Amino acid sequence: MSPLTWHSLLITWNMPVAAGVLLGVAALAYAGGVAKATRWPVSRTIWFFAGLTVTTVATGGAVEVYSDVLFSMHMAQHLLLIMVAPAFLVFGRPAELLRVTARGGLRRALSGVANSRWAVLGTHPLTAFALYTAVVVGTHLTPFQQSALIHPWLHGLEEFAYLASGYLLLAAVLPHEPLRRPWPPLLRLLLLLPGMAVDTVVGISLMMTPAEPFPAYAAIPRTWGPAPLQDLHWGGAIMWVGGDALMAAVAIVVITDWVRTQATDLGPWLNAARRSAIGRGLDENADLDGEEALRAYNEMLAALARDNRR
Repeated sequence: MSPLTWHSLLITWNMPVAAGVLLGVAALAYAGGVAKATRWPVSRTIWFFAGLTVTTVATGGAVEVYSDVLFSMHMAQHLLLIMVAPAFLVFGRPAELLRVTARGGLRRALSGVANSRWAVLGTHPLTAFALYTAVVVGTHLTPFQQSALIHPWLHGLEEFAYLASGYLLLAAVLPHEPLRRPWPPLLRLLLLLPGMAVDTVVGISLMMTPAEPFPAYAAIPRTWGPAPLQDLHWGGAIMWVGGDALMAAVAIVVITDWVRTQATDLGPWLNAARRSAIGRGLDENADLDGEEALRAYNEMLAALARDNRR
């Protein structure tokens, strides 16, 4: 195996056939849905194909090739597949696109599946978190990773598990997909906290491991890069710091949406200010946008305070 350099990071490719076929089908299906949909936002299409691009790089580029040689590169691949790509895919809203473009029997079938007991249970936020935890812990703190290094088909299933578990968790946290009625923003933020704890515990556990737990990495002859144990500790640090940083970025998105939603709820207040202004003799059609609306609202509060004192 040639040393990992910026040049090899850019030119090395080895896309598995199964992954290439699935990514191609997903791209064609989404493009067909966009062609059928009415006024589908371009931004959603950009987000979805950005997610497919990240998935392609993670499963067919140098990240994939060197993940069999360096555990730290495997951890970079892990974060791309379980956090970055799923977030982009959720912003692309493929489930919403399928819902608005499905017709006839397909629409009825999708409705039946969406209302089934298994679908309701599988898309529940707690189920998504449990699946995320099981995937992260099960692939790093057990002998599973050793088996995935030996059997390529198992490594492919591992990558799919990362993408699927990340998508379900982020679809529950970011209420963009119509998988189920979203939790309130505060509960969705609280769901991210144990998710960060999972990344922290797994990352620190790997950093504190005194011996290489995956002999397949140590068995690969190479004269470059970190020693196997040091590489393991680097991977744990990437898991801890990188995973928590990505979770924090998702939390910022949730908070931003929450603040934006609260801002739209100011309508009743501004209407009350408008009625107060009208009561002072202003025209009902007067423009109270911006500073004038805020001034009218403050005057209304002051009038209410004077009434209370009287």
